[in-house]
Amino acid sequence: MISVGLDLSLTHTGYAILDQDGLVRASGVIKSKPSGDTHLAETQRIVKIAEEAVQKIDEFKEEGEGILVSIEGLAFMAQGTSLVQLAGLNYLTRILLAEFGWPFMIIAPSTLKKFITGSGKGDKDMMMMSVFKNYGFESMDNNECDAYSLAVCGLATLGNPVKPLLKPQQEVVSLLKKQI
Repeated sequence: MISVGLDLSLTHTGYAILDQDGLVRASGVIKSKPSGDTHLAETQRIVKIAEEAVQKIDEFKEEGEGILVSIEGLAFMAQGTSLVQLAGLNYLTRILLAEFGWPFMIIAPSTLKKFITGSGKGDKDMMMMSVFKNYGFESMDNNECDAYSLAVCGLATLGNPVKPLLKPQQEVVSLLKKQI
């Protein structure tokens, strides 16, 4: 069984793939820049990001191995075109995962923060510090760190936590189990 975390973004999509023991098989960031101002260019960019994310999973997933993909929910702070593009990326990624038959769950940003920091609050630096302090995972990119956090949360939801769960984490897992 592997747990995958995807922090979808138009510029820096973070991904992390953990085995059942919480060891990192792969992690990183998929970078993307606009290639034009047309709707076609925008759509091609979104397709490329989603396909590359799924390719990373396929590359590090062993044949016949179970999987759960955890995707960070939409950040509603984004507005206008960015929100529409992020929604498109989010749903295209879900569609591609469904085509592979890979189950996934959506984790709201505040829920992920509660799992990692113990409360539904925390800026990017606090998240990175908490992940390093509690799990020893070090990254210079907050998107990769969020992806790792999502994968750790996924393992816990599957009943295989990396470390014993505290009360806030138990509450998150109880909520997320309803999705799988």
